Amino acid sequence: EPGSPGRFGILSTGQLRDLLQDEPKLDRIVRLSRKFQGLQLEREACLASNYALAKENLALRPRLEMGRAALAIKYQELREVAENCADKLQRLEESMHRWSPHCALGWLQAELEEAEQEAEEQMEQLLLGEQSLEAFLPAFQRGRALAHLRRTQAEKLQELLRRRERSAQPAPTSAADPPKSFPAAAVLPTGAARGPPAVPRSLPPLDSRPVPPLKGSPGCPLGPAPLLSPR
Repeated sequence: EPGSPGRFGILSTGQLRDLLQDEPKLDRIVRLSRKFQGLQLEREACLASNYALAKENLALRPRLEMGRAALAIKYQELREVAENCADKLQRLEESMHRWSPHCALGWLQAELEEAEQEAEEQMEQLLLGEQSLEAFLPAFQRGRALAHLRRTQAEKLQELLRRRERSAQPAPTSAADPPKSFPAAAVLPTGAARGPPAVPRSLPPLDSRPVPPLKGSPGCPLGPAPLLSPR
């Protein structure tokens, strides 16, 4: 076989030197070797496989481009939704802070002070003669009604906040519960729980005899009924 190690082994040093200097012949020997032919077949198979993959990829290119465009649109929509959600969340936090009970209480107190100050200014204008009585009365009544309304609302809101703070505080736990007290009527016999009998204010004389209680009265129970004798 051309290019086999056994054939090169039988050549002399001069022949090998001549072979190395003969490049066309050396190239022909390399091309005719089995290893080179196997590598050539593998190369052709790889080229064919790469060509088929490239052709398939080119066929899928429009689908890939459409998917990329759709993904870019989805990312843009997601970004807009995230920005909108962040904006709404910020406005919600601002609204919750603005309309919290404490802020509402401060607003009511400020309105109350403003209404009272306006009433004082109207009173001063009336006393100084800068405002007539006919114009003073309706404006003063409206201001006092508004001040009374704001004061009532502020007091109710303060009471609500105090109740909420009291309910939020944990109840104190005692080390030992106090002993329970039982009513005397549950322990003492009947009649003893009512206390000792009342002492009469005036006692009867010593020589007087007690009047026997009537039968059937609360002081004397009914006795046995007498038997009737036959006639």
